[in-house]
Amino acid sequence: MSNKLKSVTVGVVSLFAIGVLYWGIHYLKGVNVMNDKRVLHAYYQDIAGLTEGNSITLKGHKIGTVTKISFDDKRDNQLKVLINIEDDVQIPVNSKAKIISLDLLGTKGISLILGDTNVMAISGSELESAMEASLQDEVNAQILPLKNKTEGLISSIDSVMIVITSVFNKDARESLNKSLTGLDRTFNTLSNTMLTVNSIVKGNEENLNEIILNFKTISTSFSESNTEIKNILYNFSSFSDSLAKADILSTLNNIDEITKQINNNEGSLGLLINDKKLYNNLQKASKELEQLLGDVKDNPGRYVSFSVIGAKNKPFTEKKTE
Repeated sequence: MSNKLKSVTVGVVSLFAIGVLYWGIHYLKGVNVMNDKRVLHAYYQDIAGLTEGNSITLKGHKIGTVTKISFDDKRDNQLKVLINIEDDVQIPVNSKAKIISLDLLGTKGISLILGDTNVMAISGSELESAMEASLQDEVNAQILPLKNKTEGLISSIDSVMIVITSVFNKDARESLNKSLTGLDRTFNTLSNTMLTVNSIVKGNEENLNEIILNFKTISTSFSESNTEIKNILYNFSSFSDSLAKADILSTLNNIDEITKQINNNEGSLGLLINDKKLYNNLQKASKELEQLLGDVKDNPGRYVSFSVIGAKNKPFTEKKTE
């Protein structure tokens, strides 16, 4: 084999090796150089440890890799992240590129949150950036309320301990001891009183039973009397209804009219009551009639005579009244 052929063979093998090395490096980075790609980018103030070769996921599925991270002095030194995405995935232009933690070890990646526009991103389009809260931030968000509650609880415990300390000083202990002693005496007195009451009840058990029996009898009698009282109330109610139905007002008006007629000397009764002369004449006639009846009774022969010989009538003499 000539030297020229050897040189060509070495060159071809070297180029193949370089291609394989290039493909292998990108394969290890997760970049498939055989597929068509779209290169998108997003700007971040902080990438939280994101590195080149980290995965780009959509709904948990890997669709690309981070190919380059650099500072952009035209954007106040923000970090420009190039995103290599497979061409067969449709990404709306208003989608978000959110940096997230892929595992508990803190491996970073970018999760695409699809937008709602019908305009799709093309190679060179810029996506809106976003940042997921770190694990420390999440822990702090969960622990902060607990910390605040713990601090409040500690403050309450301190207040309680201050109160307890002030209560259980020497003077307070003595007062509390005296109070407990007085309370113990009160309970003893109450116990003795209950024993006395118990003995009284036992000694008068027969009397109490008799009292209870009498009370029961009285209750029964009251129940029977209650029926009678109900009847009386019912009769009184009936009488009041009848009285309400009676035309009392008309009767009173008639009596009032009669009284007016008497007072006005109308009718015989009015003349008799109001005419004094007539009253005196009636009184005089009544007196004379009484005297006449008395004389007839005393001297019947003066008024009825059956004399055969012809006896003389005795003259009438008026009796003197004392």
